[in-house]
Amino acid sequence: MSPPHPALLRVAAGAEAGRIADEAAFVRSTHEHRMVARVLDSHELGEVVLSPDSITALAIQDLAERQFHLELWGALERIQAALQPMGAEVAVLKGIATETRWYDDIGQRACTDLDLLLAPRALGRAAEVVVTLDPTRGCSAAISDLVPRRLLQHVDLQYGDVAVDLHFDPLKIGLPTLQLEAVWESTELCDTPHGTIRVLAAEIELVLLLLHMNKDGFALLGSFLDIQRLVQRAPLDWDRVRGFVTAEGLDIPVWKSLRLVDAQVGLGDIEVPSTGGVRAWTWDRLWGRSILRGEGKDGALSVQPLLPLHVAGRSSDNRRELRRQLAPPRRLLEVAGRLKPGESYLRWLGIGRVQNRLRPRPGNARQSAEVSSQPE
Repeated sequence: MSPPHPALLRVAAGAEAGRIADEAAFVRSTHEHRMVARVLDSHELGEVVLSPDSITALAIQDLAERQFHLELWGALERIQAALQPMGAEVAVLKGIATETRWYDDIGQRACTDLDLLLAPRALGRAAEVVVTLDPTRGCSAAISDLVPRRLLQHVDLQYGDVAVDLHFDPLKIGLPTLQLEAVWESTELCDTPHGTIRVLAAEIELVLLLLHMNKDGFALLGSFLDIQRLVQRAPLDWDRVRGFVTAEGLDIPVWKSLRLVDAQVGLGDIEVPSTGGVRAWTWDRLWGRSILRGEGKDGALSVQPLLPLHVAGRSSDNRRELRRQLAPPRRLLEVAGRLKPGESYLRWLGIGRVQNRLRPRPGNARQSAEVSSQPE
C-alpha cells in the first residue's frame, strides 16, 4: 500500500481536486484507500476531472463492490434465519451496517467481510453458533471454555463464500469491554432495504470505528470518511460518548484518533477533549507518526499489542492481557490454528513463536483467528 494520492486527500476533505495529471496513480490510490464511490461522486459534481478510461475503470470497481455487498446482505439474512431457532441474536458491526446508516447507497463504503456481535446472553452457546455457521471450523470444546471467560474475543468463520468475523466482545482490543451488557441493551433495530438488522448505538459505533483505525494503523483514507459521515449525520449524544469512553479507560486512543480525523478531513464544529500524560506521549510516537504513511495493516501489527497499555485505570486487565500475549492459553492457540493437538506447547513458546512471527499472514479469513489482543 502507498500513501493516498495528494488529490485524493483533497477529495476526502471535500475540496476540489481539478484535473488529475497522473491518473493511473490516482486510480490505484483510490482503490487502495477504498475511496472509489467518493471519487465517482466528486467526478459527477465536477470536483475532480478524469478521463473516460479512468472513470470506466473506477465504475467497474464500483459495480463489483455493489455486487459483493448484495452477497453480504444475502449471507446476513441466511445467518439470522439459521440462528433464530437457537435464540442467538447478533448485531451487525461496521461494514454494511455503517454503510446503510451513514452513506447514501449500497457499495459506497468498501467492505471485506461481515462483522457480527453475538448477544451476551448467548455467549454460553458460542460453540453451537460457530458450528451452525461453519461446521468445519472445529475447536468447539476450546471455544466453549474460552468465550465465557472472556479470553476469546472473536473467531473468523467462513459462511459459504463470505468471511464472517464473529465477535464475542464488541471492541475487541484484548481487554474485556466492561459495559458489555449495557452495549447490547443500547443496540437498536434498523430498517434497511434488505431487512431489519440490529446495530450498535451511534455513540458506541463511533468508539468502535475509532479503535479500529488504531488497529489498522490509520492506513486507509476510507476509514476517515466513516468517522466524518457518522459525526455529521448521526444524532450523537456527546455526553454519552464521553461517559462510555471514560468508563472503559479509552480516552487516549479515542480522543487522539478523533482529533487526527478532524485534522485530516474535517468534522465540523465539535469539541474534542484534550489528552495528556505518558500514555498520550507514547501513543503519539507509536501511532501518530504513521498516519496515512502507506505502511498498511502489516506495518500496524507490531504496535497493536501495545494498544491495551494505553487504556487507563485497567491495571489488572492490562496484566492479564500481557500474560495472555506472552503465554497464550493452549486452547487459544488451538482455536487460532497455531497449535495442533499433540504438539508441544513449550516448543511453541520458543521456536514456534519465532516461526509464527516470521510467517506471512494468511489471506484466508478461516485461517487467521488471532491470539493477540488486536485481531484484525
